[in-house]
Amino acid sequence: MLFTCNVFVRNSRVKFRLNLTAIALLTLLGGCYDNFQTVNVATTAGAGAGAPPVTGALCNLSNKKGNWLVITPGATNVHLGSEQLAVKCTKDGYQPATQMENSSPNMAAILLDGAVETTISGSAWTYPANVTVPMQPAATGRPTS
Repeated sequence: MLFTCNVFVRNSRVKFRLNLTAIALLTLLGGCYDNFQTVNVATTAGAGAGAPPVTGALCNLSNKKGNWLVITPGATNVHLGSEQLAVKCTKDGYQPATQMENSSPNMAAILLDGAVETTISGSAWTYPANVTVPMQPAATGRPTS
C-alpha cells in the first residue's frame, strides 16, 4: 500500500511516496530489541535494611521465556513477559532462597510501539530493575561471604 504526501520546498512541489509496508516492518524490527531488560541481582544475609551483602551466590532467574544465571552482585538480561520472574539463589553455608518478582505494564512501550507489537514481543511488560534476595545462614556450617 502506498501513501502520497505533498511537501512544499521553496515554492516547488515535491512528491514522494512512503511505503507503509516498509514503515510497518521497520517499526516491528525496531521493537525486537526491546524484548530484554537488565536486572541487577544482590543477595543479603537476612532481610531488612542494613543486612550485610552476600557475595558469590549463584542466582537463576527464570520465566516462561528462558533461564539466566548471575553471580551476585551482578546483572543479566532477561526476556520480558507477563509472567512472574523467579529468582532462585544458592551459596554454600546458606539456605537456598527463592523470590518471585511480578511484571508490570510498560505504558511507554505500549504507547510508543503499539499494543499489538509490545504484547507479542513481551516488551509491554517490565520487571524491577533491582532485585535483592535475602538468604539465611544454613543450620549447619558457617556462612561465608
